[in-house]
Amino acid sequence: MSTPAQEQQRAAVLADTAFRALTAARVSLGEAADTTRDVDNYLRRSEEDIFELPPQANRVREAEEPAPFQRNAQYLAGQVDDRLRAGRRGIDEVRDRLGDGARALKASREALTELSELPVEHDQAAMSRLAYQLDTLDRAVDNFGESINQADRRLVAAREAIDPLLNSSQYVDDRQATAARITNVAESLDTQLMQTRAGLRTLNEGFDDARGDANQAKGESAELAKAFHAAANPTPRADQHPQKAATDAAHKPKESEITSRLRDL
Repeated sequence: MSTPAQEQQRAAVLADTAFRALTAARVSLGEAADTTRDVDNYLRRSEEDIFELPPQANRVREAEEPAPFQRNAQYLAGQVDDRLRAGRRGIDEVRDRLGDGARALKASREALTELSELPVEHDQAAMSRLAYQLDTLDRAVDNFGESINQADRRLVAAREAIDPLLNSSQYVDDRQATAARITNVAESLDTQLMQTRAGLRTLNEGFDDARGDANQAKGESAELAKAFHAAANPTPRADQHPQKAATDAAHKPKESEITSRLRDL
């Protein structure tokens, strides 16, 4: 059976675990937000290529030799397709970071739950506030996951829309059919990318809100950890050497490979 001193020490460990897990969750959400923003900016570069597709369709209809303009359209479509594939890789990375954040939030909640069950003195109001903040972050992460899956589905649809042009012959047997194919691809791409980018921007607004919530929860958790450490270490103030709190700098992530590649392209 644990002694009161041991229970107090365990409470301090759990409070510190909750704080560190929340710090990790905040970092993961920040990484997800940064990568989402990079994907959006990268996809934006395809707009000029898509804008150039309808003029190629017009030249296929009107030029004496239409084949070069069909090849131009295929080249532009290939450029867009490369960006769509890179965008999907970026979205996979966002999904991974959200998974990291969800696991960190779970670890924080488990520590908080065990802490609440220990026979030690608790600040019930602070514990309740932190539990509520964790609930809010959990719901946000679930919503983010659905939003990023929706963005991925739209990019898949965009790649499917581009296939008829990429896989068509470089030679033009039917000017009208070839021009119509190019025009239809341009319209489909424009619609899918517009919707994708709008969704990503909305997602980033949600990330901004969640970052504020995570900051608030982290501050609440830090105060709890400080209180439980003080209770576990009731030495004179002049002799106390409190453990230095973890900082964001200690958890600052390295730039991901996907993010670095997106910025270089």
